[in-house]
Amino acid sequence: MVKKQGVESYLNTSVDTMDGGKLIVLLYEKLEDHLRTAIEQLNSGDMSGKGEAILKSQDIVMELLSSLNLKIGEIALNLQAIYLFMFKELNRINLEKDSIALEKVLLAILELKSAWVEITGKRKHIAAKSTCSEKQQKRNLAVVV
Repeated sequence: MVKKQGVESYLNTSVDTMDGGKLIVLLYEKLEDHLRTAIEQLNSGDMSGKGEAILKSQDIVMELLSSLNLKIGEIALNLQAIYLFMFKELNRINLEKDSIALEKVLLAILELKSAWVEITGKRKHIAAKSTCSEKQQKRNLAVVV
């Protein structure tokens, strides 16, 4: 029991201290997992499992939607439109059992996830480069003084 609490505490702390970009990528990864599960369940005829996986997917889409800062502008508004469409589409898919549409939603999520992975990777690279530049500037200043 103590180990389980320790693991849960660690996971909660790691999520609490994670930067926003990594958290978004994590949400996309979980969304991908649930969509893949929904496809498998739909194809195997497990409608209850399909429904549960789609509901979990919708929860994540709503979390992504609520994380948007609409003051940023056009990109946030475009993501809002995509997330709202996906939420409605997942509703329709759940009712109509449309595996082709479900796979299209998964492909869209994979593209969005890929973009976020690239963005967070570039941000990390820029931050590391910036830190190196600051250290170099301090060294240069020390040499001059």
